[in-house]
Amino acid sequence: MISQCPHCQHPFSAGHQKKIEAAHAALPMGKSLKFSCPTCQQTVEITASPQQTAAPGETGLSGHMPQPPSLTWLKTGTIADKEVLDDFSLVMILMPNDHPARNTIAMVFEGLGYKPIFPNSASDGIERMRFTEYAAVVLHSNYEGMLADSSFHDHMCQLPMLKRRSIYYTLVGPEFHTLYNLEALHNSANLVVNDNDLPDLPIILKKSFREYDELFGPLLAALRAEGKK
Repeated sequence: MISQCPHCQHPFSAGHQKKIEAAHAALPMGKSLKFSCPTCQQTVEITASPQQTAAPGETGLSGHMPQPPSLTWLKTGTIADKEVLDDFSLVMILMPNDHPARNTIAMVFEGLGYKPIFPNSASDGIERMRFTEYAAVVLHSNYEGMLADSSFHDHMCQLPMLKRRSIYYTLVGPEFHTLYNLEALHNSANLVVNDNDLPDLPIILKKSFREYDELFGPLLAALRAEGKK
């Protein structure tokens, strides 16, 4: 498994290495994993090999696929109220107008200190991102029919890493397993939430924000200190 950037030879951090290994293990045969080196920003590509691909129940390069996390703690768990990310203010929410949780999601983010913005379409959302900095983005997988056909999701995946890492990207949909980090990484998101778990979104966000801050907080602070954010 790759442990350092092939361009600048800088070793990846333990946390970054763990994410790379998990995403690599989940790749279908013939598919590639692309990511930017945190140091030199060059694109690194890893292609799945036949040896790593395993059928359900079999072991691949890294053993059994990790299972989605248990969410039983959501009904009784609590998270300290220190989890709002620094300097975050605007959240773009792209959900079908008739989705019953659309306004609920907006209110949850408002309660965490964000101002919700609802673009008129995917193209409007992409255009808005050209001129305005958004600290968070929420996209429902059915907003443009299917996630695989979503122009907005493709736009998020193609953002330069320097800009992308400052946006907390949440995917919502019936196909996702809430707080399943491997699934989020596979979809180039920070968090995935199943529609059925949206009533617990406040505590889900707090937990995910905490993990995000632990992993990327020092890096973002260093970038701000160097004037790169």
